[in-house]
Amino acid sequence: MRIARTSTWIAFVCAIPLLLAKLPAQIVGGQAESNLLSWGAGALVVQAPPSYSDRGNWSPESLLDELPSTGWATKAGDLTPKVFVFEMADKSTITSLAFDTAQVEKPARGAKDVKVEISDSEDGGFTVIATSSLAQVKDHQKFALKAPATGRYLRLTVLNNWGDAQYMEIMNVYAYGKSLGKRTLPDNSGMFSSSYGNFHMQQTGSAVNGCYEHSNGLIENGGFDGRVLRFTWSEGEVVGPRRSGPAMLIFADDGQSFTGYWWYGGSNGAPSGGWQGKWVAKDIGSCPNWKPGANEVVQQLNSEGRARLYGILFDTDSDHLKGNSKPTLDALIAAASTQPTWNFGIEGYTDNVGGDAHNQTLSEQRARSVKAYLVAAGVNANRLTTQGFGASNPVSSNDTELGRSQNRRVEVVKK
Repeated sequence: MRIARTSTWIAFVCAIPLLLAKLPAQIVGGQAESNLLSWGAGALVVQAPPSYSDRGNWSPESLLDELPSTGWATKAGDLTPKVFVFEMADKSTITSLAFDTAQVEKPARGAKDVKVEISDSEDGGFTVIATSSLAQVKDHQKFALKAPATGRYLRLTVLNNWGDAQYMEIMNVYAYGKSLGKRTLPDNSGMFSSSYGNFHMQQTGSAVNGCYEHSNGLIENGGFDGRVLRFTWSEGEVVGPRRSGPAMLIFADDGQSFTGYWWYGGSNGAPSGGWQGKWVAKDIGSCPNWKPGANEVVQQLNSEGRARLYGILFDTDSDHLKGNSKPTLDALIAAASTQPTWNFGIEGYTDNVGGDAHNQTLSEQRARSVKAYLVAAGVNANRLTTQGFGASNPVSSNDTELGRSQNRRVEVVKK
């Protein structure tokens, strides 16, 4: 009987921030290399062996959460080699791999010998890029590849453990490198069945708004970056106090399903819960508290005084606005037009990669770029102020790719 950790989602979400992996993006040749095998980078588990759990701790998905306190385990007594296939968000070049085993339940349960292969296809054509023997109870065991390897799918084979007769365990797998593209989903507006009721999504460009049929749920001011959707969820009384927080969903390439995670506002660490969904119909539908076409920027500013706009996107390490930011920017312009007595504070935020001075400057430049767009569209410059906060005031941990992806954002404050 496993006592030290339970296989339930509750144990997974209660992992405290002090246990988070301290794994910033790697700096190679003056440029940051990201962990591409993570939720925040849009990676998914597409093939997995029978496991101790299907969700949360001790499940295959925990290999990608960057939390060394949660991981994967076999079913009891099943010690044959186990094979996983991971899909990265797009074709990528990998330069190094890393593994966590420090927090396996017993030292002898930790994975010992592993093999990693890469391919452009999920179903075959894999080439071996690493065969490694892992140390016992050690985190971030990093292995540089002899030569960079390119592909989209990584296949991991866990061959054995250190002698335990019940379980094989490994806590996290990392693949550092650079993505060679940014896969863009087509308009994915529609209705999905989800673990929190029907999920109604309206997409315009990268911008997403909608609702879900659980506790008057709203999907507010979301945005796609590749196939990863980030948004603010809010729930509660239609009129009155509401609870809210950030969320992110990773969509399959065909847009027919998603897997994701959500946090309570103010939390800074492990997700508070998971979110699964499958496509049902192209018809968006609606909820009693939301109808397609509503200006979510106005609604969120009116109810909360602040809107986090994940639909505003920039080129990497740049203040240049991406073209698919236009729907969110235009919603902000409409808010300025329909609410002529409001003034707006535009705030830029970054993750912590690149240094404090660089990030402070970048966040200020990004806020000014948004202001310039609004002024060019006719908004009076006197109604707009800008401020950059760099990596300060994170909404999630900067110790993981997932957290850093949540922290790169623009917020607008009603004044």
